[in-house]
Amino acid sequence: MPWKVDPANSEIAFDVKHLRVANVRGRFHAFEGSLDMNEEDPPASAVEGTVDTASLKTGIGLRDGNLRGAGRFGVKRYPKMSFKSTKVGPFEGNRFKVHGNLTIKDITKPVVFDVVDKGELSPVKGQPASRRRAFEATIRLNRKDFGIKWNPLMELGTILVAEEINATLEMTMIKE
Repeated sequence: MPWKVDPANSEIAFDVKHLRVANVRGRFHAFEGSLDMNEEDPPASAVEGTVDTASLKTGIGLRDGNLRGAGRFGVKRYPKMSFKSTKVGPFEGNRFKVHGNLTIKDITKPVVFDVVDKGELSPVKGQPASRRRAFEATIRLNRKDFGIKWNPLMELGTILVAEEINATLEMTMIKE
């Protein structure tokens, strides 16, 4: 039985440089995923997940609407982005890589997440008996690789939004 994402104790966050100096941060609030963890043979494990693109929030409604629009995430046409692993490893202690295919706006590209296994969590008193394990995954993506466009230059001659996006996934997985 696979491990499932505990959305109440998980987070998908991102940040991108704005005007080369400020960081704009945001989160996706609706997502799901599973981990088929092979504890005897970790490289035989598999991960997959989906994110509801309309759940994107940066804290500024006008910017959120713009990011959900056709030139950016195009949430009406592309309501989900997805990931499916193709390889897990190599492993160095509690750190490892997860290779796979990321699809955003029907564009699929191979990517690699850097993952830290934070270990198994103690049982929560009053909750059903289940195993919980925490992971942190990070990745740097080029938004242009997935058709997420922005005006390249402002009148001042500087880039408004950087091409590189950093994402961090804090995942608590549950196995009933």
